[in-house]
Amino acid sequence: MGILIKGDFRTKLTSKLSKYRSKDKTPEYQKEVFSELFSKFPQFKAHVASYIERNYCGVVINDEDHSNPSTLIDLISFDELLMLNRWITDRSKPKTLCHKRTSDK
Repeated sequence: MGILIKGDFRTKLTSKLSKYRSKDKTPEYQKEVFSELFSKFPQFKAHVASYIERNYCGVVINDEDHSNPSTLIDLISFDELLMLNRWITDRSKPKTLCHKRTSDK
């Protein structure tokens, strides 16, 4: 049985998040953005949890152990932090599935 994400999808981005600068590689800036997203958007928290659980063997994200975003910032690399923060720019775009065609021989 799955768990429903209790997210308010009408929550507006703060002015800082709506002006997200993906090219800004300053660690402090990216960590602030990650912390704000993790704290305010349950759907982002679920996105981060699924990424970490898929890519880090044996690590499970739960609210008791990882209620604070700083524990996750210490766990993931800076490149992963940047990739996860791009959720802001991707969240409003429609998703399409692309199937790779293989030739029948």
